[in-house]
Amino acid sequence: MTKRLIPVPPESANKLKEAKQTGLGYQFVSVRLKNGKHFEQAVVSEGHIIQVKGYREVPFSAEDLESVTVTGKRWNFRQKREKRPDLH
Repeated sequence: MTKRLIPVPPESANKLKEAKQTGLGYQFVSVRLKNGKHFEQAVVSEGHIIQVKGYREVPFSAEDLESVTVTGKRWNFRQKREKRPDLH
């Protein structure tokens, strides 16, 4: 299974380039969608949203994005999640 990579909108990408990286090649961000939904913790790498906390795959498409903002909210996104039978 391949991960879904969602490109960051150009307006947000320019701001992310100016911000300090959280780690080597990545930043912790929050994401706001056009419908008002907000995801407080996500990870951006090389101009793409690669993971959202609590989801196996990024739960939205590039067309849904309104803004992406660097945050200081860290989490261990590299930790393998335990497979549970109730998750698909």
